[in-house]
Amino acid sequence: MGSRSYKLKQGEAVPRGIARIARGRIDHALDELEGRSGSSPEEAVHEARKDMKKLRAVVRLVRDEIGGNVYRRENACFRDAGQELSGIRDADVMLATLAKLEEEIPEAAAGDLRQALEAHKLRTSAGTGGQASVQVVEILTTARRRIGRWPLDRDGFEAVAAGTERIYRRGRKDFRNASAEPTTENLHEWRKRVKDLWYHLTILRPAWPPVMDALADEAHALSEHVGEDHDLAVLLHWAEEHGPPASAAAIAGPVDRRRAKLQAGAFELGARLYADKPGAFVRRLERWWGAPAATRLVETAGP
Repeated sequence: MGSRSYKLKQGEAVPRGIARIARGRIDHALDELEGRSGSSPEEAVHEARKDMKKLRAVVRLVRDEIGGNVYRRENACFRDAGQELSGIRDADVMLATLAKLEEEIPEAAAGDLRQALEAHKLRTSAGTGGQASVQVVEILTTARRRIGRWPLDRDGFEAVAAGTERIYRRGRKDFRNASAEPTTENLHEWRKRVKDLWYHLTILRPAWPPVMDALADEAHALSEHVGEDHDLAVLLHWAEEHGPPASAAAIAGPVDRRRAKLQAGAFELGARLYADKPGAFVRRLERWWGAPAATRLVETAGP
């Protein structure tokens, strides 16, 4: 079995590495959904959904290499696979989010909302969970066979430069939109591009591991902030639309306070991560990619 590591290896040709990474995510998702990982059904769905997001980040990274038609086909494929599993996972996320709030809300309100969410989970998963997994396994098995036909030709940083710049540019724009108008929709769009950037930096780690690790960690921390903010927004919206009215009212204040704190932290992190102009950011990565070890030591040590 080949390596499933979600990063290029030192000295690995980019076309070979990208194909290996994509196959690795599909194989991991198949192991989860077919019961070979030891995960619970809920954990298996969670892991498989993460793999779908990572696969979409891969095709975005090499979008210019594989071309518009292949990109649209594969992006839609992995998007649809993730959506097949989304209903099963969403109720679990809301229950986990509620658990983090329970110290701040009355016990009765928390219990009533938890009961409503558990019933929602049963309705969502009853008779559909296994079938969704079977459908996704079929989708991914077919998609895996297509990877060998992806037109990945160029090697080196030029193969990933355009995709990296595009995602950084979109994330920078979405950061500004969310800062100016922090609606749930704007924050959610920004969140998606932040996760893409985190995944791209992880894949490109061999460019300069210590520095890329630090950048990836910062992007990961930012994605956690905006991700938790989104989970809180989803829980409150569901409670207001479908939950007991008293429970929705009880969680509104704690949710708003937590979201304000998370957003403040996210905007602070975002200002640092998106400080560069897109072209400058990518040129910096390219210099790191091509710099020999001795040069890196000099730059790290400084004057």
